[in-house]
Amino acid sequence: MKKYIKIQLMLALLITVVLSSCLEDEGNYDYKDINEVVFEGIQDEYALLRFDDFKISPEVTFTQGSGSQNDYSYRWVAVKIKASSIDEDEVTELATTKDLDIKLELLPGDYTIHYFITDNSTNIEWQSKATLRVANAIFEGWLLLSSVGSESRLDMIPFIDEDFLAPKQDVLSFVGSELTLQGSPGFVYFNRSAKPFEGIYVSTSGNGTTKLEPDTFGWNKAYNLSQEFDTTQPEDLEADNMVATNGGQSYVVKDGNIYLHYRIWQLNYSTPINRIGGVNFEASSMIGKGSGFFSTILYDNTNKRFVQTQNGTTNVISSVGTLFDYTTGKDLVYMVGNDYNALFDDSIFAILNDPNDGKNYLALFNSRDFVQSYYGEILATDFDQATGYAISPDFGYLFYAVGGKVYQYDFSLGTTKLMLDKGTEEITLIKFHDIVTYWKTEYSEINKKLIVCSYDPSGTEGSNGTMELYTVPPVNGQIVLEESYTGFGKIESITYRERF
Repeated sequence: MKKYIKIQLMLALLITVVLSSCLEDEGNYDYKDINEVVFEGIQDEYALLRFDDFKISPEVTFTQGSGSQNDYSYRWVAVKIKASSIDEDEVTELATTKDLDIKLELLPGDYTIHYFITDNSTNIEWQSKATLRVANAIFEGWLLLSSVGSESRLDMIPFIDEDFLAPKQDVLSFVGSELTLQGSPGFVYFNRSAKPFEGIYVSTSGNGTTKLEPDTFGWNKAYNLSQEFDTTQPEDLEADNMVATNGGQSYVVKDGNIYLHYRIWQLNYSTPINRIGGVNFEASSMIGKGSGFFSTILYDNTNKRFVQTQNGTTNVISSVGTLFDYTTGKDLVYMVGNDYNALFDDSIFAILNDPNDGKNYLALFNSRDFVQSYYGEILATDFDQATGYAISPDFGYLFYAVGGKVYQYDFSLGTTKLMLDKGTEEITLIKFHDIVTYWKTEYSEINKKLIVCSYDPSGTEGSNGTMELYTVPPVNGQIVLEESYTGFGKIESITYRERF
């Protein structure tokens, strides 16, 4: 027992001596301060649109050394947040310069931005980080197809955070799309019923009709409209018109033939549907789209008559008209389906011209039950010189363009009123844009705005086109300018990229 206690005392004494030696040795080491970095000028958070310029000029202070940029290496890296794992697709190197100055091409989403500085002599690395939210600059908004000289250009008015931004000229170049437009413009059309995904169709004489990927505007030849046909078509097939209904049908018109794609039934564009009783007829390129679940109205140019089509089957309209014969014997000038006193574009307005005496007539009927509600000669100022037409879905007023003027014709009163006079400018397009996403209340006002596109021949080519939106008041009130955008070419077609 005494031996055990003695050993314990010796161990305690040894530990005391060692600790005392360590304490007494405190000043024997040569401590050196290491180089440190202080980061300033980097925000905690950034929010930008894709394709915006992304610039950060950090102020970097080193506690040692001269701080010469040649002594250090720099790297900016973006890491996608909320990724299930980190792989090569989720880490993007942005730059290897002290300052960040890039065109932001990251896909929309949330990121962590890491800024690394490495001491080239010691390989010691420091970093600072921030969060970045990238929104889609082309997420939603107006798309305008213009002619600029002998070529076509697609511009956009983006809608971000409940506001329209300044127009972006040549949006395809802006986003780095693989599609380069060639030839004269045909049309631009947003089609949510497209196969296999909704898309923005652009049609020109040089490209034919092709589709853009709706979120990036990316493109390849597989997006050509010809690839959506079961039947063989020219690779650069150029459609005359495209119309989609709210029921999932999409119609394509080419050289008097009409083709149907019905996504719900998995019917692809194939053989023409302008056929009754085994006999084909030449169809007008204008389509009166009614409810997607009932009839769409076509016009038979061969027999000069209205016909109905439903789910790919086309028939004569058997209903007997009380105001006019559905076999009119006249030429169709204009036709549209809208919501005037109806739902789901069931009201069909048509302007007809009698080739025998040159008189023009307005017809109005319902595509669901074929009830006729108006037919009469159009007795309006200079109507025979009209170059464009639009019909208000709210009040049924017929607007038409003559040179630089826009007139309103009230068929119920038989009166004409000059609504707009743009002097020497040429009005290239008037329309009421039909929104397919009818259930979104925020789109309800877009349908009601009169769109007027004009062109100043004395201005600078490529930026002398204007798009204006007007509110149409009741009781023939003067239209009111609500929005105006300039910087376009000669606008030939316009559509709205919707979101659901």
